[in-house]
Amino acid sequence: TAYSLPPIRLKRFPFWAALCIFSVRGAIVNLGLFLHFSWVLRQNNLIPVIPAVVWVLTIFILVFTFAIAIFKDIPDMEGDLQYNITTLTIQLGKQAVFNLALWVLSICYVGIILVALLRLAEVSSLFLVITHLLALGAMWWRSRGVDLQEKSAIARFYQFIWKLFFIEYLIFPLACVLA
Repeated sequence: TAYSLPPIRLKRFPFWAALCIFSVRGAIVNLGLFLHFSWVLRQNNLIPVIPAVVWVLTIFILVFTFAIAIFKDIPDMEGDLQYNITTLTIQLGKQAVFNLALWVLSICYVGIILVALLRLAEVSSLFLVITHLLALGAMWWRSRGVDLQEKSAIARFYQFIWKLFFIEYLIFPLACVLA
């Protein structure tokens, strides 16, 4: 509510918008749900230990949501200018924020690939490497066709990023099951 409704509308401020997005999507969803369900399943232990695999997913999602948070303002640049909302896109420009988001997402994917290769978590390394290389390749391939002057092209790519985000919640558990 504080993110989008007046009078607060935290989405007007890049830092607070990003904090809202990745605190909910990254920390609360991942760690909160893990802690809740592990407590429900083991009611005699009120402070469950969070395994490395959950931390890996949480860090991936936190960084990924930062990219989402900065990317979301690219198609709304004209409206933000009209309503005097200072965003990273207005400060740096569409191309710079687009490139920054791509590189942040690339760091996410390379990080997960390194986790798999170094066997830092209880996952199927081969599955994680292959799926994340495919996702990384698809993201870069799709990014080449984005015309930053065309709102619909930006919006389609933004929706694609969200699909990559949600598909992670299928890939990562499968990598754990396959381990």
